[in-house]
Amino acid sequence: MSSVSAEGVRPSPLTALQHDRFRRFFIGSSTAQLGFWLSHISYQDLMAERTDDELWLAGLFAATFAPVMFIGPFGGVLVDRFDRKRVLLGTYCWIVAIALLQVVLVLTDAITPVGLLITGAGVGVGLALLGPASGAVTANTVPVYDLPSAISLGSMASNLSRILGPAIAAPLVAANLFEVTWGLYAAAGVLALFVISGVRLLPYERDIDDTPVLQRIASGLRHARDRQPAGQVLGLTAMVSILAVSHVTVMPNFVEKSLSRPAGDFVWLGVATGAGSLVGAAVIGSITGAATLRRSAGLLVPYAVAIIVFSQITSFVLAIVLQILIGFFYFAGMTSSQILLQQVVGESHRGRVMSLFQITWAGLVPVGALFIGLLAGDAGLGLGPARAIAVGGIGSLVSVLYVFTTARRYERVLPSSSGGV
Repeated sequence: MSSVSAEGVRPSPLTALQHDRFRRFFIGSSTAQLGFWLSHISYQDLMAERTDDELWLAGLFAATFAPVMFIGPFGGVLVDRFDRKRVLLGTYCWIVAIALLQVVLVLTDAITPVGLLITGAGVGVGLALLGPASGAVTANTVPVYDLPSAISLGSMASNLSRILGPAIAAPLVAANLFEVTWGLYAAAGVLALFVISGVRLLPYERDIDDTPVLQRIASGLRHARDRQPAGQVLGLTAMVSILAVSHVTVMPNFVEKSLSRPAGDFVWLGVATGAGSLVGAAVIGSITGAATLRRSAGLLVPYAVAIIVFSQITSFVLAIVLQILIGFFYFAGMTSSQILLQQVVGESHRGRVMSLFQITWAGLVPVGALFIGLLAGDAGLGLGPARAIAVGGIGSLVSVLYVFTTARRYERVLPSSSGGV
């Protein structure tokens, strides 16, 4: 896929905004993402209040992201087979319902740790469908030459919400106004429904395969394997998610035990991560023409190193600085990977391959969360959060270095087949 526009001008990270259909989708999806981060911070803080064991926090992450692993592939089939916009709008309806249920549970003081796991799983079902639907719709709102810009903008919006969401949630969580945070999540979902309902997608090729669902899921796996380096991108993302991303699972306890700060201050580390991620996504959006597996892996090397260093520090200020670096390199690497993936997959398999990306990015978080929870928690090996984070960081560094050194074996050999052309 060319990295230049129809006029021969290399696009900037903002060029996709010139398309009305993408602007509408961007506004709606960005609002919904902001709502998610409001609720996510509330989940973590409330679980930390109700139980002080890292394994419960890990369980919350597992409950929220496990549906992405098990339901995500079926979501990819739905996105490829049926009207993508309708799948997306139906998903937002589900999210609004879960958010309103959470408001009721808080107002009636019916919240328990087990209840948080159940409603967290409900949010996870929405995420399982939202990932492949949003990824495919993004590709159907812009011409092929502006797809890198659209992906970069989506990553930037995601990370801006990681900054604004915790910043807005922090005073509300401190005041125990959890019903307000989840009410705002519901309102964000309603706004997303209203705005995106007016988007008319560019024509795209639907999957017309009548084989059983499981066979169609398998065809998505084969497609990713055949469209290298798509398979390698998925493998790289999976390793980082399991070994390194899971460090956020025990962040409240790390802040309290290693940094000697109130557990609720982990919110500000999340804000710092979001700030770095926003810049990282923007930087990659300006050099999309060079998206390669080697570059994606190379950007994740300093990410893993920063996590290892982070696990050993005791200064809150230094922790903020390191989280900015962690966010920058993580999302620079992930945005580069997603651009590369979208460029090499075929349109009729886009939903299924993006569901696989969603699984490796978010669906494997439960595996990593349980892994670090068992390492850190008293019910597991009892290493504590700092040592557990270090173990994950070292494992991630070894894995990323391996991909980096072998990346040249996998060259893009197939042209892009993006929507809207």
